[in-house]
Amino acid sequence: MRLVLSDLAAHARVWLGVLAVTIATGIVGAIAAGLIETGIVHGGRVQEGLSSTSAAVIMFTAVTALIVLSSTANLTVALQQRSYALWQLAGIRPALVALVVLTQLGIVGTLGALVGCLVALPIFPPLFVWAFREWPDMHGISLHLGTISVLVVVTTITVVVLLGGLRGARRASRIPPIEALRDPEPPQIKIGWLRIVLTLLLLGGIVALALTLDGNASISAFSGQAVLLTPLIAAALAAAGPLVFPLVLRAWTSLLPAEASASWFLARNSARYRLSQSSAAISPLMVAIALAGGLYTTGATLAAAQAARTGSSEGFDLAPEGVVILLGGPLLLSAVAAAAIVFMSGHARERELALIQAAGSTHEAITLTAIWEAVIYAATAAILGTAATVIGGLIIAAKLSLPAPVVSFTTLGLIAGGGLVLILAATVAPTMAALRHEIPRTLAVE
Repeated sequence: MRLVLSDLAAHARVWLGVLAVTIATGIVGAIAAGLIETGIVHGGRVQEGLSSTSAAVIMFTAVTALIVLSSTANLTVALQQRSYALWQLAGIRPALVALVVLTQLGIVGTLGALVGCLVALPIFPPLFVWAFREWPDMHGISLHLGTISVLVVVTTITVVVLLGGLRGARRASRIPPIEALRDPEPPQIKIGWLRIVLTLLLLGGIVALALTLDGNASISAFSGQAVLLTPLIAAALAAAGPLVFPLVLRAWTSLLPAEASASWFLARNSARYRLSQSSAAISPLMVAIALAGGLYTTGATLAAAQAARTGSSEGFDLAPEGVVILLGGPLLLSAVAAAAIVFMSGHARERELALIQAAGSTHEAITLTAIWEAVIYAATAAILGTAATVIGGLIIAAKLSLPAPVVSFTTLGLIAGGGLVLILAATVAPTMAALRHEIPRTLAVE
């Protein structure tokens, strides 16, 4: 336990990123649990209304939370690979290394989830009143978010964090220490069997859902299934991320020659080399873009189909409170995760920045490199999120016999722009702080 706690303190920057993500997940999970518990307590029409709402909230949130938590947990272990190698050289058994890593993940996951649930307690009542103000059955009812619901949320988040970091913990204990010290983050593209199985299952689900969509059914009945299509496509892309993300990143960054700018050259090669960090930063933002863009694109395409059939698109306008309930949690998780992941990996860049300075680069060029790297992450996520949205929209439009989907590029741009701002803040601020450090001290042996 001394090793567990002292290492948590020594690598506080990395673990604070995980803590921030689990806190955000705890807030969203507690609010979803509160909707379910409130419906169960009151029953009747209240339960019927809240059950349908909470089911949609859980579906959107679960997809995002699984991707965000697993990516963050796995990156946390990868960033500390060198420390785990030194532990083994000091005589700590590999099995104990894995146990310590999992214990740390469990502590941070439980603490973050619990703090998130506590933060959600005062947020839940005013959010509920605002979101359901147009529902007469919800006026004046008592709200419930009890201990059992909190324990379920905390346990679920902790388990997901542990499962997300399990592969990294096993890798940390099995890689020979000399290999880890020589090359702590090898640039090879690797995709494990679990991701392969998950990707195949998601692709099968996409095909099955696309085949079962009945364009001749009523638009309201069709919409219940159609809204699930883009989230499934985004989840499949995220599951295949270690393979898909680097290919897309390399493809579009190759359009601008490396000779165009020294800062672009450094940013492009940094993003390409650190594949685990790049994938972890891209994944949550891509999911956020796809979920928001998919929801608005699906709604606009259904409205166009309704107008073609009846001459009126009434009933498919997305109310702000509905969007907040459905997408507020996933967008919060994605934004926090994208910024936290970039912030967590900032320490690894400090030595690189010192080497670049020692080679003669200026502070302005290094800052511009950080800006370009943030742009690379956000643009890659935007390309993938747009692709998921357009693919889902094309399938829906084909089922409804429409020539093309009504893609909400405005929504895609807004989410991508917001993600870029957060990633810029998480990238540029630590870079500017690192530039104030003395180069010899930064390059000194740890």
